[in-house]
Amino acid sequence: MAVFGRKVGRADLRLVRGDSERVSVWWRQRNVLTGVVTPVDMSWWSGRLELRSPDGSELWYSQACGSMTSDGYAIADIPPSALSGDVWVQRRAGRWRIRATGPGGGVVRTLAWGYFTLSD
Repeated sequence: MAVFGRKVGRADLRLVRGDSERVSVWWRQRNVLTGVVTPVDMSWWSGRLELRSPDGSELWYSQACGSMTSDGYAIADIPPSALSGDVWVQRRAGRWRIRATGPGGGVVRTLAWGYFTLSD
């Protein structure tokens, strides 16, 4: 039986309280027959950035991706006020991920993930 896997990118982020932040992912696929890598058209998809607790059990922040492009980018902009509340004084580190939902909602994929550190 053949098994196919996919690599999901990991990147660790440093976020700064009170600054605007942009988190983006570039989704590409490789044709297994030809080896050619091409971007996935994301223009019909929806995406969401999530910031979670260190163990991943609590959702701390969720932001829709403002741009899903035809050349494979999912882009989420975090406004300066989003991470500046008092609750974020205790939330100095955790996990993040960007998930994409396909047209019709049937396909949900994690495009990238990692750990974040929040500093002043």
